[in-house]
Amino acid sequence: MTKIATIDARAIAIERTTTLTTAYGPRNDATTILVQVHTDEGVSGFGQAAVDQPYYGETAVGMLANIREHLAPALIGQNPFNIERLNHLLRRSLPGHHASQSAVEMALWDIKGKAFGIPVYQLLGGKLRAGVEIMGSLTHGDPDAMAAEAVEMLDRCPYPIIKMKVGMGAGEDVRRYAAVRKAVRERAGLQVDGNAGYRPDEALLALTRLVEIGNLVMVDQPVTHIDDMADLARRLPVPLMADESLDGPRDALDIIRLRAASGGFIKISKLGGMLNVQKTATLFEAAQMTISLGIYYDVIAAAAAHLAAALPAVTWPSPFTDLTGSILTEPLVPDGLLLPVPEGPGLGVELDPELVDHYTLDL
Repeated sequence: MTKIATIDARAIAIERTTTLTTAYGPRNDATTILVQVHTDEGVSGFGQAAVDQPYYGETAVGMLANIREHLAPALIGQNPFNIERLNHLLRRSLPGHHASQSAVEMALWDIKGKAFGIPVYQLLGGKLRAGVEIMGSLTHGDPDAMAAEAVEMLDRCPYPIIKMKVGMGAGEDVRRYAAVRKAVRERAGLQVDGNAGYRPDEALLALTRLVEIGNLVMVDQPVTHIDDMADLARRLPVPLMADESLDGPRDALDIIRLRAASGGFIKISKLGGMLNVQKTATLFEAAQMTISLGIYYDVIAAAAAHLAAALPAVTWPSPFTDLTGSILTEPLVPDGLLLPVPEGPGLGVELDPELVDHYTLDL
């Protein structure tokens, strides 16, 4: 019987091509935890999880300690193919630490696919679509600059939806949105992402104004709490998407019961792994709700592509994060409006050892 022999973890940091500005603040880097799980039969799997500190979630130092001191010892000697069972072990060993668990769990899917010689999407039910559909994403800044970027973006690629950040001041948000709307005209729908930055009363006023300006097709997590999301959903004529309030199947049940959103932006790291994403997506599918998957980059992007290829509810496009480098031998990037799912065994991507060493943080 195949057994897990060793588990290695390291922190990776690669610069973004543009600054990510949200209600949490600005960020120029993309820090992740890279995990390699090795079996006694020589098969190795790769997993990766995003580090979203200092805004929310676990720190890189904390995730490394969690994996090395708690999660790895719980899994050494176990059969890596029993992913459901190992998920229970991960949660019991360190409850609530979803990102740390996600990095380890992702590597188990990679191992299982490689061992059986099939892509991970086959383990998830088979291919339903070719990968992740892509939307455009604007750099937060001056209204005129954002408008110009939107036009250039659509001239380059006919994105059906363009996403922009809000939640950093209602008045400025309205001015930025109006400028982008005027520049885009009817060429694309607009999605705004609040990152829970609004108070409920502020959200209603600002979003009502955006609806009046026109072309608003989705509002991503404008407020913090699910009950406040439900109140906004009843008052606004555009669909809401849950993000910060969605940590797994239990939250999905609450969102569905309260009719707090029409969809969810799902991040693999935030939900604790691919199995929890699959379970959450099944609930959303039953409720006839849509899902947009957080693609991120590198191994995470490959995992997202496999999930998108297999899960029926993943019908809403996702933004792609451009980095200045990659740890993969063949970087995974969108082909126009699609991020194709890798077709090789497992997650279908390979690490470049020199690049991994180059981008490793000394933690």
